[in-house]
Amino acid sequence: MLRKPRLEDVDDLLGLIGDDAVMRWIGGEAGGRETATEHVERWLARWDANGVGPFAVVRDGLVIGRVGLLVWDRSVWETSTYERARENAVPELGWALVPGAHGKGYATEALRAVVAWGEAHFESDLTVCIIDPGNDVSARVADKLGFREYTRVANADGDTKVLRERYRA
Repeated sequence: MLRKPRLEDVDDLLGLIGDDAVMRWIGGEAGGRETATEHVERWLARWDANGVGPFAVVRDGLVIGRVGLLVWDRSVWETSTYERARENAVPELGWALVPGAHGKGYATEALRAVVAWGEAHFESDLTVCIIDPGNDVSARVADKLGFREYTRVANADGDTKVLRERYRA
């Protein structure tokens, strides 16, 4: 099940936010309850600012990760809002699951639902995925969803990522 995240999800998310390997791919350092709370608050703020954001992925009553749409400013390749980025705004499909949920198809299933939801609710013909060049698992998931490698982008910190694009069918 997908739903908006809640502050009550923090304890379930400790397996995600507290895992160094997961955080390596999504940015930031692994942390405890305070860090998990900061993440959930940031996700909720994205929903408030953009009408989109990460969904909590719930399986058997537990939150096992997050999938959803973020807004990026493609002029500087940083997360933003539709209001700030204006014509440079582009939605990005992002995801992360707790390690015990990897390799079971949950990410692909949840992401397909988010893509369908996004296409039904938003006008953008283009959605991107921004993936670390070494993250082969996420690259395979993006391939399954029809995202094709387009170019490499760098943010203001000089971090280079692979930009994958998918146009509405």
